[in-house]
Formats: sequence, structure tokens, C-alpha cells
Amino acid sequence: MNQSIEKYLQKYPLVDYATIKNLLTENGYKYINDKIQYMKQQGLLTSLKKGLYIYHSPYVKTLISKEIIANNLLGPSYISYEYALYYHGITPESVREVTSATTKRAKTFSTPYGTFSYKHIDKTLFALGLEIVSSKQGNFMMAGKEKALCDKIFSTKGVKISSKKAMLAFIEEDLRVDMDELFDFDLDIVKKYAEISKSKKIEFLYKVLKDIAR
Repeated sequence: MNQSIEKYLQKYPLVDYATIKNLLTENGYKYINDKIQYMKQQGLLTSLKKGLYIYHSPYVKTLISKEIIANNLLGPSYISYEYALYYHGITPESVREVTSATTKRAKTFSTPYGTFSYKHIDKTLFALGLEIVSSKQGNFMMAGKEKALCDKIFSTKGVKISSKKAMLAFIEEDLRVDMDELFDFDLDIVKKYAEISKSKKIEFLYKVLKDIAR
């Protein structure tokens, strides 16, 4: 492997087809698809989906975070729902599947790095309450704890909540939310979410959180 290609892929191991093609072409390689297939056979590339790969350097062990993979498998998207709630310490159970929201159609990817699922969210709600999280491997987009809880409740089907009492029971008993983590919630985000979504469930969530904050 050309040294300049190796150096680049060590730094940016999550790589798409267009980037690999340009790297190989610029360094004099021909028969690009054959070369990519050879790299896969040698264990240098793992395919996540068509046109997206992870490079495994034979010299440097590089770990790729699931969060960064999630943002790149389907875009635009951000991590939310169960995975984000656990990440923020709102719910106690660890979550293996990385759950995300996208403005595109719902989709699930099964990869060697785990399962990544995406639920559709309306464009009007997409940007509200998002955070850019920094890691050693780069930045990724995730719902803040307020947004993650709103997303989870808003997307839960078959649950009729018609009072503050019912909402409190739902978040405590069904979602198993750590109530101590709700005291410092940014209520403005929840209120805005309720206004945009026109969801009665989120309105009741806002009222419950407002009572907790008193």
C-alpha cells in the first residue's frame, strides 16, 4: 500500500467509495474496483454498506466509535431514542443497537459493528435540541437529553396518555427513567418540541417536568 494512502486512511478510516477511488487514482492505481475487492479480501477494508467502508491498518490499530458510524451510515441523521437516553444516563439499561433519527425513510443496517436503526422525523423537529459531541475520533451529532426523551415519547405508538399522572407513570414505569436526572432539563426545548409537533403527549411531558423543576 502506498505510504500516502496508508497515512490518509489511518487518519480517516471511515471512508467512502469516491474517496478511495480518488486516492488510488491519484497514486497511479488502475482497475480501482479490483483493488478495492483485493483490499476487502486481505481484511484491510470492511464494508458497512454499498460504497462505505472501514479501513483496518496493518500497522496501527484504530477503533471506530459506533456513534460516528451511525452518523455516516445514513444522513442527515442524529443519534437519539434509547441509545441517547442511556448515553445521557436517563435510562439504566445498556443499549446495543444504535438508534437514530433521520428525515429520510426508516431503515436498519446490520453490520459487523452492530445494528444501526433509523426512525423518520419531520424536518421541522430535526435541528431542535441537538448537540455536537466531541471524541478522539471526531465529532458526532446526538440529541440532547431533552430531545432524546421527547423523540422517544413522540415516536412511541399505541400508548394513549391523557393526563400528567399517566405521563409520569409512563416515564417511570415503562421507560424506567431515572427521575433524578430530570431536574435540570431545559424546559424551553420540551416546550418548543410540543409546539412544533402539536403532540398532546409532549405537552403532558412538559407539564410533568415543570412540576419536577419547582
